Amino acid sequence: MISPRLWLGIAFCVLLLAARSAEAQAPATPPPVTLKVGEVGEPLALVAGIDRGFFAREGIAIALVPLSGGPALISATIGGSTDINYGDIFAWVAALANGFNVEMFQGSNGADPPTDRGGQITLLVNPASGIKTAADLRGKQIGIAPTQLVALEVKLFLQRRGVDPSSVTLVPVTPYLAMGAALKGGHVDAVADADPYTQQAVKSFGFTAIGVPSHEVPVGASTAGYFATATWLAAHGDIARRFAAAYRRAAIWANHATPEQKAETLARFSPVNLPALESQVPGIVKDFHYQTYDEGALNVETTQSWVDLAVKNGVLDKDVPIKDHLYPTAVARTL
Repeated sequence: MISPRLWLGIAFCVLLLAARSAEAQAPATPPPVTLKVGEVGEPLALVAGIDRGFFAREGIAIALVPLSGGPALISATIGGSTDINYGDIFAWVAALANGFNVEMFQGSNGADPPTDRGGQITLLVNPASGIKTAADLRGKQIGIAPTQLVALEVKLFLQRRGVDPSSVTLVPVTPYLAMGAALKGGHVDAVADADPYTQQAVKSFGFTAIGVPSHEVPVGASTAGYFATATWLAAHGDIARRFAAAYRRAAIWANHATPEQKAETLARFSPVNLPALESQVPGIVKDFHYQTYDEGALNVETTQSWVDLAVKNGVLDKDVPIKDHLYPTAVARTL
């Protein structure tokens, strides 16, 4: 007959073995790593991933490296001053065309939602100018941010309304904050402005909108993404996968959060403090036009069509088949 004490000893050993077995089968916590991420404008999904802990759960800490734009971001990655970067598709394709081996491993910005009454880029005019439609812009000057993305959006907006883009002069204006002053001062005849400056300019100067060039992006195309050199990805594939998985969860949050949640998150990481602007621009928290963000795999065909349009319209010098430069995580349905 086995004594009660022996039964207790046997039970303890069984429980201990079961606990050790479960511990052995449990997924290991990813080793912590800090990534230097080049970015411009503190994109909401990226900072939401930091703020809401999506990256931390994957063992990733993000060190943001603010840079001036797409070409600078790609250059930083090629040169090694950042690990990965958030950048414009066109800057990436231009780098590929010049022989640099940089791969996209996660798509980012998508097109404006088709139901959005406004958009990321709005074409503003001074009502006193008499300009009311795209046709009235022939022979005029349009102030734009000096990016290939905005240039293509404006060219397509004109072209699809029967206006030859070559009949209009695109004038680079920086920063966005200067757009309203450039139009008010008569230095240009229209501006392709972006929020929150669009709504500030409308309220401060009485400008009117005659169109939304950012609606010209094909629905389903990605206009930006996350990139790294092929060498870095070969050595850090699991980190890239963990980043992409966390980013997708952050993108879902960013696409579906309330305007108030988005504004508060953006204000913690960016000079764009919408709650502080609310007194000057009533309704800006609710009406601000955010990017949409890729929640899953890249739509390769539609994104390639966006690149092809850039080449056709002289925004890019050379076409590149992007499918040849995608890391597997970019097109993986699940991560």
